[in-house]
Amino acid sequence: MIDFALDRILQHAPYSITLTEAGFVFCTDNGVHYRVSFEKEDIVLGGSCTYQLILQNVDHIRKAHDPKVVETVLAIVDEFFRSNHEVLLYMCDTSDGKEGGRNRLFLQWFNRYAEAGRFTICTANADVEGETIYVAIIVETRNPLHDYIISDFEKMSDMLTEKP
Repeated sequence: MIDFALDRILQHAPYSITLTEAGFVFCTDNGVHYRVSFEKEDIVLGGSCTYQLILQNVDHIRKAHDPKVVETVLAIVDEFFRSNHEVLLYMCDTSDGKEGGRNRLFLQWFNRYAEAGRFTICTANADVEGETIYVAIIVETRNPLHDYIISDFEKMSDMLTEKP
């Protein structure tokens, strides 16, 4: 079970957020609804539970870049780490062939907005049946299992990228 303090998120998020059974939901100034959720994975890295970050544009409406979306998502992610010592897993959706762009955008968000030195981000990608799968984990550097988590991820990503 993941703990969250919604009041702390709301102090830093520019958009109003509602916490539902499906996750955190917010609506932009342009009327686009987003959902941010965390799904527990079967993957254990370094003895730590892993949660997949799921970011969905519920309406599937494409609008101009909105920096308040980034700030809102990162406020939620920040609270994930403030309340938990778990691993955050990010896998890019491959349903429309835009996974490479999603991967670059997500990593750009973190590199630009995350507190310097607070996180370790490890990435891997593999070609599976003609599709490139992009995966990243984010671990807070203060996590007591940090080194074990990184080592396990590196071993797992080496196995995925090995050529037969």
